[in-house]
Amino acid sequence: MKNEITTTQLGDIPETMLITLWARATESKRADALIRDEKAIEMMERVDYDFSKFEGAKMSQIGVCIRAKLMDEQTKTFLNQYPDAVVIQLGAGLDTRYNRLKTASFTHWYDLDLSEVISIRKQLLTEDERNTFLPLSLFDYRWVDKVLLHHKPILIIIEGVLMYFTPKEVQDFFNELCSRFEGVRTSVLFDMLFYKGVGRAKNHDSVKKTAGKAEFKWSLLNTKDMEQWNKNIHLQNEFYMSDYDNGRFPWISRMFYKIPYFYKNFNQRIVQLDLGR
Repeated sequence: MKNEITTTQLGDIPETMLITLWARATESKRADALIRDEKAIEMMERVDYDFSKFEGAKMSQIGVCIRAKLMDEQTKTFLNQYPDAVVIQLGAGLDTRYNRLKTASFTHWYDLDLSEVISIRKQLLTEDERNTFLPLSLFDYRWVDKVLLHHKPILIIIEGVLMYFTPKEVQDFFNELCSRFEGVRTSVLFDMLFYKGVGRAKNHDSVKKTAGKAEFKWSLLNTKDMEQWNKNIHLQNEFYMSDYDNGRFPWISRMFYKIPYFYKNFNQRIVQLDLGR
């Protein structure tokens, strides 16, 4: 049945997961798609939500898919290196990365989000023996105990989430991870909001169209500054997304990205940190 799943219970930040669902579904209908996600098309058709309001949000639509592709690729690279790893996505929303990468080798995959999100996720996606949904906040550190029980290398994925929290909340969160995962091979893969986006959600081409009041609160101009937070934080990889658009961003944006100031201040990044032993 079409449009049988309601989203009225979603709060400000959880509502933004519908932007990423729309972006992947829209992309998957293109012959030259950056990423293929047939499941996203199926899911979007079942959700009762006005996705048409996002149709003009071209930069968001392309950006979400560049981000997803890069994070898929880095996840595969990590799993090739550590085929017995445990993966956990924090703030998973309606992401289908497990479905896209389920043929890879890993010990277990967890998808975590607030209970209001997991209730929707369970109507659209199915858990199995290698994939478990956790109805928790990322700040509810009971999830740490679950992944540590496996005694395996750990990959933590955080996509489209951290920008909605304050600098103190983000720094405290990473310091907590360093403490709890000390001595364990742990990598954190996340996206960094473009630096000039902080405080400007009302100008964002898709977030401004949601009913909620989600605001962008955190970014850094220099990712390496995170290493000053804790001796166990080490920048492993960083990818500026404009380098991977395959010519899909509007030409005017591509021209601006050639200017060093614009490239540095208005470019979203994919970041991988190693929480060293």
